[in-house]
Amino acid sequence: MKPELRKIFDAAETEDRGLTAREVAAVINSIPAEERMARTEILAAVNGPDGANSPETRNSISETLKYMEMRAVDAREDRARLDREAEVRALAVQAGAPVLPVASGGSDGQEGAWRSLLPSGNEFRTLVAEGSPGSGGYAVPGKTADKYVEHLRAASVFLRVPGINVHRFDGGSFTLPNLTSSTTPGVVAEGAAIPEGTANFAGLTFAPVKYADLYRASNEVLADAAFEMRNLISGVMVRNIATQVDRDTFQGTGTASLSGLTKAGMGTAVNLATGNTVVKWDHIIDAFSDIEAAGAIPAVIWASPDMGKALRKERENSTTGGYLAGQVTDPVTKAGLGLPILVSANLPAKTVIVADPTRIHIGVRSDVRVAVSEDFGFDKDLTAFRATYRVAGLAVDATAAVQVIKASAS
Repeated sequence: MKPELRKIFDAAETEDRGLTAREVAAVINSIPAEERMARTEILAAVNGPDGANSPETRNSISETLKYMEMRAVDAREDRARLDREAEVRALAVQAGAPVLPVASGGSDGQEGAWRSLLPSGNEFRTLVAEGSPGSGGYAVPGKTADKYVEHLRAASVFLRVPGINVHRFDGGSFTLPNLTSSTTPGVVAEGAAIPEGTANFAGLTFAPVKYADLYRASNEVLADAAFEMRNLISGVMVRNIATQVDRDTFQGTGTASLSGLTKAGMGTAVNLATGNTVVKWDHIIDAFSDIEAAGAIPAVIWASPDMGKALRKERENSTTGGYLAGQVTDPVTKAGLGLPILVSANLPAKTVIVADPTRIHIGVRSDVRVAVSEDFGFDKDLTAFRATYRVAGLAVDATAAVQVIKASAS
């Protein structure tokens, strides 16, 4: 918008008013004669129901001027393009190249236009055969979509469960005090001394381990990719770290990783006898009762994919009765014994875990961080992407509260 018109609209907006008759006249007189449409729209707004003195009319006039300027820019670009094409044709004629008339509905939509055998950039596309490389197809690159399809994100079935204790801390490590035992009170006679009780403590120590991922990409790829390559790389790194942490929370060995729930000593192992190749609801009911006996409250069932299938397909009478989980016309069961059933490929095969999640603890030193460096590969014009996550161990304060049921291999 011209500076003098901008002053008019700024003053009216500051005073929260419309435009005076003098200001409307100044606006109309500033519009070129060929912009008749803009003049008509402004007069229609001034003579409309709101009148010239309303802020709504002022805003309407401002929008009209904005679109008028946009149309003027487009017109200038079209004129410049036609001038360039005319210059190309003139050069072609000077070089002795013949020119041919374009039939009605030609490449530029104008009948009677002329096209040189040395075409302009605007006309070249109409001369190539996209499917024939030798006829110009090499000049038409393959199209790459501006979106990408990523692998399925593996949702964390461990941290999804409410009740798990996530402890955030500072420093190299931290210790969570744990009451391991206390004396049992007894009956005390009247007037007798009350025996002093004792409490024994231990500590659950959390030492952080770092999960990290690193990718690098040339700056040409980052600049020229049809989709946002940076978001793709960052998303892949975060997803990969989350999947690995989820896997280690179930089956980590504790050596350069977390100690998973299936590691010896983390929970109570229940190894089924030979011939019990699948975990059944009877085994889960037993585990439910054992957790209750330890003073805990079962709240989740984690299952490997093969055992999740077996539980959902278990029948009342072996292979002939109805499904315990419901009819096939019902939604697939997501709960059993009132507990959610969460299936994860991160559990070892033939494994079901029944647990009280409030007895499980995990320490977090720092959340996932994504950093970008353009100096990492400075001599090769590369950009590096790094993701890190420091998580500090997994601990169970009562092994009986986590029942790890393992079916027999045969």
